[in-house]
Amino acid sequence: MLTTGLLVQNYTIAVPKYSASQAHIQCPINKMSNHANDNNSDAIKTMKLYADVDRIKTELTSRGMLTQTPIDPLVLSEIDSMHYLGNAAIEEAVVAMGLTSSSNVLDVGSGFGGPARILSSLTKCHVVALELQRDIHDLGAELTRRCNLSDSVEHANGDILDDRIVEQLGDGSSFDGIVSYLVFLHIPNKCSVLDVCGKLLKPNGTLFVEDFYRISPFSKLELESLAKDVFCKDLPTREEYIQQLELSGFKNIQFIDMTAEWTQYVTKRLEQFIANKPSYVKVHGEGVYSGLREFYAAIYTLFSGGNLGGVRIVAQMM
Repeated sequence: MLTTGLLVQNYTIAVPKYSASQAHIQCPINKMSNHANDNNSDAIKTMKLYADVDRIKTELTSRGMLTQTPIDPLVLSEIDSMHYLGNAAIEEAVVAMGLTSSSNVLDVGSGFGGPARILSSLTKCHVVALELQRDIHDLGAELTRRCNLSDSVEHANGDILDDRIVEQLGDGSSFDGIVSYLVFLHIPNKCSVLDVCGKLLKPNGTLFVEDFYRISPFSKLELESLAKDVFCKDLPTREEYIQQLELSGFKNIQFIDMTAEWTQYVTKRLEQFIANKPSYVKVHGEGVYSGLREFYAAIYTLFSGGNLGGVRIVAQMM
């Protein structure tokens, strides 16, 4: 779900609020370019979650849905979601951002397009689904067409840190809301991505992000796992994250800790995946199963270590 590369239009087209001092962190001057982020769509394939895109089509085939049209996006979400807590997390975004049929939303790192399709299905809003990885982007656009949602969900393959992104997506202040699920963790320079989001949001527009953060220092093994298994480095602490949001012009910041809920989720996910091994291998094969099991186990181990935290951030642009 990472978003780096050149943007290409696919179609014709009450939680406590925290305030932190800015004295301990400074964002670097933001000079973006076509390669502003050192991540790329090939390198991120070290994540087993992204290594085999065909598993989505294989699963559709096993359910007799490969050629079905239209596909119910709610049913499809059982297959294409890569975030935590399913559609409940998307419903939380709808409420937090106050989305309506007139809302214009950007999904940063949209993956297979599942959250974008659910957002639009629930509210009839317009969503631009921006995704780095070309294979995931292509399949996401295909699935949206199969759901008959192409008029309301527009797919784009590109880089949230490309200096042409604002021009491509609009002249700034284009979106009522920006959502992102477990994507910012792939981008070490949070200041840059938050600055871009600020430029793209309308005044008082809402940012809704689910992300990882650092509760306490990671061990050497945890740092290695974050880099290899999660394509993630330089996670901020809560205080650092809030400061970065403030420096990028955000206000009314809600830093909602999701660590306990997500730890339970990833634990249950791993247990169920192992228990369902025979049926999964029958459909997808041993290789796909082993890769996903390795990824799910790595995430479980990281959350169980107590140093990795999960957060839901809701903030408004000044």
